[in-house]
Amino acid sequence: MTTFPITFREKDERFIQDAIRLGSYLTQSEVVSAALELLRTRDELRKAKRVKLKQKIQKGIDELDRGESAGFDLRQFLGGMREKRATS
Repeated sequence: MTTFPITFREKDERFIQDAIRLGSYLTQSEVVSAALELLRTRDELRKAKRVKLKQKIQKGIDELDRGESAGFDLRQFLGGMREKRATS
């Protein structure tokens, strides 16, 4: 195990101390470990989304190369995006 000197912002230090005081964690190390695990999970999800997006882009490029393109209506697309944003 490695020990690192870490400086926390005051609000982060309060958050850590509150988490320990409330019994959610026993030590500062446990709080930091939990935070790192969440960060790892978030990064893995981002990587997976990026891989899927690249696959979809490549699929579209392959379809275009084969002449399998469909018509595209920019107004319809933008309208759908506005609707989606308004409902989320």
